Amino acid sequence: MAAAGQAGIAQFLTSLSLGFVQTRMEIILFFVIIIVFLAAISAYFAARSRRGHRELVPRSRDLIGRLYEKLGLNEQEAALLGRLAQYLDPKDSGHSLLIDSHVFDACVRRMSRAGDVSQPTLNALRLKIGFRITQNQEAPSSTAELPSGAPLLLQLKGGARARGTILAQGAGAMLVKLEPGAPPLAIGMSVTMYFHNAAGIFSFPTRITDMNEDAVFLAHSSTITHQQRRKYYRRRESLPVFVRPAATTADPVQTILLDLGGVGASLQNPKGLLKRGDLLELSFTPQAEKVTYVARVMRVSKLGRVANVRFESLSEAERNRIMGFIFTQAE
Repeated sequence: MAAAGQAGIAQFLTSLSLGFVQTRMEIILFFVIIIVFLAAISAYFAARSRRGHRELVPRSRDLIGRLYEKLGLNEQEAALLGRLAQYLDPKDSGHSLLIDSHVFDACVRRMSRAGDVSQPTLNALRLKIGFRITQNQEAPSSTAELPSGAPLLLQLKGGARARGTILAQGAGAMLVKLEPGAPPLAIGMSVTMYFHNAAGIFSFPTRITDMNEDAVFLAHSSTITHQQRRKYYRRRESLPVFVRPAATTADPVQTILLDLGGVGASLQNPKGLLKRGDLLELSFTPQAEKVTYVARVMRVSKLGRVANVRFESLSEAERNRIMGFIFTQAE
């Protein structure tokens, strides 16, 4: 009886195991079904990608046209952008040249490696699009080293001043576009040219070698007559400034800005209320326009009477605005 039971169990297990054995044809058929399924999925996503690309191309072209019109690009600038577009990464759309500085710079680097580049022309196009010029942060030894797109200040012997931007560098002179309101200038006139970057404020004696309606050619100079060496140079000020805790509707408290730089400032601590670590909103008017920056109190000094703050999340444009104000006050 026991032997018969054991034989029955063995027969049951044998029949159960046979249910998991597949024929060779069944295994091949299974893999064929899997391959067909994966091919169908791949074909679907490829068709969807092509359809999306076909829809993206006219949208990109339309956007490029509207950006060209908004920026006021001329035929030469449009042609230069067309040359740059030849160096686009396949994953980047054509209009990304006009909205993404990283894409623009990557194309410039590829064009430079190919030897098909005019740096001053590219810098002028970069500025017109609205991308920032990356400036050398070292102390220059000659005006020939100053980057295209950099702002500068011209001071005449009588004290009058003119602001401008370097458009291009030449063998013996550089071309500077003047801002509206410049005082009368003349060929042969001697001027002092001020330039600033993160290394400090520098001045060079130079002269006007040629000019047209809104631009002048300045002779290159390698003589530095004035130099303030300090990263993000600070200047002593005495400006009213309004202070309140950041992200609040509290009434601002007026105090005095004591000095100002590209990374921070010092101000009188109103009634000793400011403490290290406080996050503040500072509002002041360095020129005609009121500005507001967020700053953190790094320390208090002079028995709590002075608060030293560092600007938080300051954009390069905002930093340049501060440095521009300091720069125009240079003696």
